[in-house]
Amino acid sequence: MAGTLNEVIKKLEEQRAAIEKALAALRELESPDLAPAVSAPPRRGRPPKRKGGMTPAGRRRLSEALRARWAAKKAASVVKPAKVAQPAKAAPPVKAKAKAKTKTGGGITAAGRKKLSEALKARWAAKRAATTKKK
Repeated sequence: MAGTLNEVIKKLEEQRAAIEKALAALRELESPDLAPAVSAPPRRGRPPKRKGGMTPAGRRRLSEALRARWAAKKAASVVKPAKVAQPAKAAPPVKAKAKAKTKTGGGITAAGRKKLSEALKARWAAKRAATTKKK
């Protein structure tokens, strides 16, 4: 398979060279003063070196820095339990609040959700009204 692939590549390069010669001849017939100089054959071998590549050492340093950053961020997000203050003996006992249900919707309250919904409805209504005026 590799042998046939190399043969196909060789034939295609020969055809490209022939097409380039024909184009150069046609350009010369069209206007001799605008004909380009004979172009250099396509470069073979190694492709040109890419600029801006990252070296393995640089990639390693970046990886280690990111690991350290995320470790610090995770450590900072861990909340330490606060000390519960003991009620004074003279004060009546405080009833424990019922545990709140798990918040949904990104921690927004029901009232806040309703207010946001109304504001968005008003905004879109105004936008629809503005587009119908334009037409």
